[in-house]
Amino acid sequence: MKRVIVYTDTLEIEKIAPAIQGYEILRTTSPAEAARSIVERSRVVALLIQCEAGDEEMRELLRSIKGSFPMLKICWISEDPIDRQKAERFPADLHITAADSHLTEQLKTFLSGIATIDRREYLRFDWPLRGSLSFDDRSWKSHNIWALSAEGAFLESKVSAPAQGERGTLRISFHNSRLTTACEVLDRRSPSSRLPAGFAVRFSRLNEQSIRLIDGIIQDALVQTLLEPESEPEIPSLDDGDLSIPGFESL
Repeated sequence: MKRVIVYTDTLEIEKIAPAIQGYEILRTTSPAEAARSIVERSRVVALLIQCEAGDEEMRELLRSIKGSFPMLKICWISEDPIDRQKAERFPADLHITAADSHLTEQLKTFLSGIATIDRREYLRFDWPLRGSLSFDDRSWKSHNIWALSAEGAFLESKVSAPAQGERGTLRISFHNSRLTTACEVLDRRSPSSRLPAGFAVRFSRLNEQSIRLIDGIIQDALVQTLLEPESEPEIPSLDDGDLSIPGFESL
């Protein structure tokens, strides 16, 4: 089922209920709750937000959302009439007032025009990580690691990549720990606006605990990025309990 996040302190859900029938409603009352719902829940197609134009914390959150989750549609519902200057301060796809007699119809039209785009099963994050890759467990080649997720990563390489389908062992260093996992080489990619030249690898034989741990620290980093866009999430440090999970070891 598609999900809609409703962020409000005052707007009664019953008032817009006819427009959001058939959606699972995620009610949030703080920027932190809204950010975590966006990051952690799948099939979220829209954020309906009711707040004052002077809410600087929410304005910054919306800017972060637009940067990190550009496909998520945002509707800003204001208690007061919205002029052009106010609208430009809040980067939303639709601006309407709570008192508008056509509120329900506008929301229905807004939601009906949103296509469901399934995101990746696991989110990705770019820390400045280093890793090393080996195909014989004796010789190791260092790489910058990009786009880490619980299912794989992207390795920077300015020279030719290993053959697609080749299997090896990858070590990724965090702040106080290291992940060692078997992996399979995927496609080589040319430089883009987001990634340098290199190749992707898919992790293999990670157990459920390892997958949940990697996905969890990535979700935490993305939430921090939404709430504090000027900050740079630190490379994760794992506690003793995490270091007991297979594949991880202390440095």
